[in-house]
Amino acid sequence: MTNTGSTARRFPALARATLAAASVAASAACWGAAPAGAAPTPVLQAEQSDVATLPSAAAHWFLPATLDQSYTIYDADAGRILGTVPASILGNIALSPDHGKFYVADTIWSRVDHGTRQDLLQVYDAHSLALLREIPLPPRALAVYKQQDFDVSTDGNWAYAFNMSPATSVTIIDLAHAKVARTVDIPGCALIFPWKSGGFSSLCGDGSLTDVGYTGGNAVTITHTRPFFDANNDPIFEQGLVDHATGRALFVSYTGKVYAATLGQHPAIAAPWSIQQAAGQPAAGTGVQELAWRPGGLQPFAWNRASGHLFVLMHAGTYWTHKTAGTEVWELDPARHALVRRIDLPHPARGIAVTSDASPLLFATAEDGAVTVLDPATGAVRRTLEAHAGPMSIVPDL
Repeated sequence: MTNTGSTARRFPALARATLAAASVAASAACWGAAPAGAAPTPVLQAEQSDVATLPSAAAHWFLPATLDQSYTIYDADAGRILGTVPASILGNIALSPDHGKFYVADTIWSRVDHGTRQDLLQVYDAHSLALLREIPLPPRALAVYKQQDFDVSTDGNWAYAFNMSPATSVTIIDLAHAKVARTVDIPGCALIFPWKSGGFSSLCGDGSLTDVGYTGGNAVTITHTRPFFDANNDPIFEQGLVDHATGRALFVSYTGKVYAATLGQHPAIAAPWSIQQAAGQPAAGTGVQELAWRPGGLQPFAWNRASGHLFVLMHAGTYWTHKTAGTEVWELDPARHALVRRIDLPHPARGIAVTSDASPLLFATAEDGAVTVLDPATGAVRRTLEAHAGPMSIVPDL
């Protein structure tokens, strides 16, 4: 019988060597070390951190509001995420006309949901997504997913932020000098629809437009149109569309009347036409039990610049169902007041967007946040993005 205790006392160095060898052998057995004579395990190299750079905005980028905390940039052709721009559920986003910056108008509190309030215009580099600067703002209007609360002028010189505190006004931000230029009161009116140049219009509660001309300094010119829609019986959706390059706008009423306008100091507003009549159906009325195809949703309209076509999220319902998710998208030609096609959706959607190019993609955001990407020419589904998206989204205006 070997007396290991005695050996350890007489030969301590030998005991330590024996224990070390046993430890190495046990470790090798545990980790599956290579047998003797095998090539040595390569040494792992330290990671090198870097910052990825995005390419310039592409026609098929898609930016939905996601998880109430950001706008996620998707390459819809590849179906992959390129990056995220931080923004709360109250935040509004716009891409600068030169596509070099993202602007986010947002509101935060020092203690998350209470404390000192800060309203800010945050400027992000569109390639690195680095925060470049923050511009303090007066109290903004706080509305969830309201794209028309904030916009940027076509020349990129000005940003416009809609306020309600409780009086309504619009703050004009000088983007070149990163400061507020002035605030313009628009009593009884709301939202922002930029002109081709020199100002913006706002919708008013009496069915008219207020038109604010501003090119810098202290001078501002304000004019008003006559009422052009029935605000009491057939209001128009707040989600009107503007082509920034031309100043042309489309406003749609709850029953489906389309009002085309060219915005400016003295807007030209055409007589309305009916979406339903464009499809060969009777115009929808305001009867509470009158079933018809009607526009609805939380972002129910999109405009393709290349074709000039209007896309409308539609559902079968009665009057005052204007927030109901749509089961079809109708593509219409506003120039001819004609239906081009009806596109069946695989799932009811509460918001849509369409790219601006000649080979567009159509995005339909379902109530569960999944986004279906379709070819509007055929109605074929290209892919589904599990985006956890809210109804508001933007695409680059290229």
